[in-house]
Amino acid sequence: MKGMLDFDTLNKLLPRVVIEKNCKIWICEKVGKRLSCIAKYGEEHYCETRIIYEDEKYVVFSQNLNDEQTQKQIVEVIKSARKG
Repeated sequence: MKGMLDFDTLNKLLPRVVIEKNCKIWICEKVGKRLSCIAKYGEEHYCETRIIYEDEKYVVFSQNLNDEQTQKQIVEVIKSARKG
């Protein structure tokens, strides 16, 4: 799973899920030992933040998202948005 993310795909699919589930999602790119936030969807919540996906290049965090099926759906959207 190499390549950059296709933000057109993400911007079409993730905002709808975030609104329906009232959650927040951050997509971060790994830059050495650091993380750089490259996309955010949803409103901030004062609750626990979880990692719902991580690979060699990206980490995806969520807040207020306890539905495992939705987490899997978001991960599939992100995997499908990989170019190259």
